Amino acid sequence: MITNDSKTILLADDSVFFRTKLSAILSEAGHRVRFASDGRDVIREIQIDPRGIDLLVLDLQMPNVDGFGVLEWMRDNGCGGNMPVLVITGIYEPGDVVARLKGLGAKGLLSKGFSPEQVVYRVNTLLFPEKKLDRKEDRVPVSVPVDFMVGEKTYTGFLLNISIGGVFLHTRVELLPGTLMSLKFSLRGIERVINARGIVRWVTPPSAANNLFRGAGVKFNEISAEDLYAVRKFIDNEMTKLAWQEHKG
Repeated sequence: MITNDSKTILLADDSVFFRTKLSAILSEAGHRVRFASDGRDVIREIQIDPRGIDLLVLDLQMPNVDGFGVLEWMRDNGCGGNMPVLVITGIYEPGDVVARLKGLGAKGLLSKGFSPEQVVYRVNTLLFPEKKLDRKEDRVPVSVPVDFMVGEKTYTGFLLNISIGGVFLHTRVELLPGTLMSLKFSLRGIERVINARGIVRWVTPPSAANNLFRGAGVKFNEISAEDLYAVRKFIDNEMTKLAWQEHKG
């Protein structure tokens, strides 16, 4: 969840609350964040340093110049290809609005009801598309509790993403690469409880001790065919929902 390849993100939202919330998530994920409070500020930032912004996170509803106005300005001034744009909105957008955003070059749409893992997933997918191409397995964000057992001790943590090969386990329990564990969790829309055994392949660095994304990457090394089918079904359903946000449109 934490990247070592820090990028510069311009975050445009007139709400101090959402700027603060999003900035905390993106900073803890390893990125640098700059701010704009309305569309005019966004345009000014792009004019000053068009190559210094790796991603624009753009609210639709802003004073002076709204998100649509920013996208139109970027298109008309040849800036549309300089950086991907992830649009955020506090209201549900009908299909014609989504089509308009896509036509203006936006690469994704995210509701303000986001979870931290959803934000990081969307952002990193846009910033590092080559990493997704390198992965052999689809990986989707989740936020579900998990019971895991190491030796004779049982702990509770959260799964922040999942693939058919493993999970990212968010926990403050000290784990080392090579640690064996058992996991028990449920997934949204899947009736069965998933049971699996896994091995820790990597852990977040000590500098992430108080981070939202502290934890470990766990690879499944034992899971039943029925549970694996259920995990695959869940991932397929989530990938369908995420299709446009991953700029397939």
